[in-house]
Amino acid sequence: MGQIKLAFLSRFHKKPVDFYDLLTQHAAKTLEGMQELEAWIETGDEEHREKVPQIERQADALKLDLQIKLGQTFITPFDREDIFELSIKIDEVINGAKSIVREMEAMDVHPKNELLEQFSIILLEGTRCIHNAFASLKSNPKEAGNQAFLARKSENRFTKAYRQATHELFAVDDLKSILKTYEVYRNMLQTAERIDRLGEKLIHVIVKNG
Repeated sequence: MGQIKLAFLSRFHKKPVDFYDLLTQHAAKTLEGMQELEAWIETGDEEHREKVPQIERQADALKLDLQIKLGQTFITPFDREDIFELSIKIDEVINGAKSIVREMEAMDVHPKNELLEQFSIILLEGTRCIHNAFASLKSNPKEAGNQAFLARKSENRFTKAYRQATHELFAVDDLKSILKTYEVYRNMLQTAERIDRLGEKLIHVIVKNG
């Protein structure tokens, strides 16, 4: 019984965990992965492609570290459920970047494609806004909200570009090429939607704790 009591009390004497910093680190690693994806699609350099799954694994380690510390911490800066959900939604974005790489490999869709580059730039911009939002969350919630809003706007831009690209794609007289490319388009759209949902959750947390 004494050991249980000591274990419980020890939770109050540990160095406070900065969950804002942990979330920002996770968002920064996700931004790094998206930068490598965009660089690969722009240049075709295989070194960039290879880095995306490596970075995704590093992001997984950050997510796990945050979640372990969340379970061990008695007091958190805002609802632990919200911290947990934010970490999951950040993870979904970097998973999306890795999935795009894997889909392009599987479908034999090559980088250095003008439309794919346009899509990847929008995804990168949205992810950068997400990172900026987390970096501002503790010190400047208003700016964090502005950045989260911009991240959500990137999904609108992506959807508009996606519809135009899909329209042009189905005008091509090559069914095999259409199907392969369309699957990559869809995968990228899903990643844009994940950025939007993360931005929405961030705004919810900001309003809830304002």
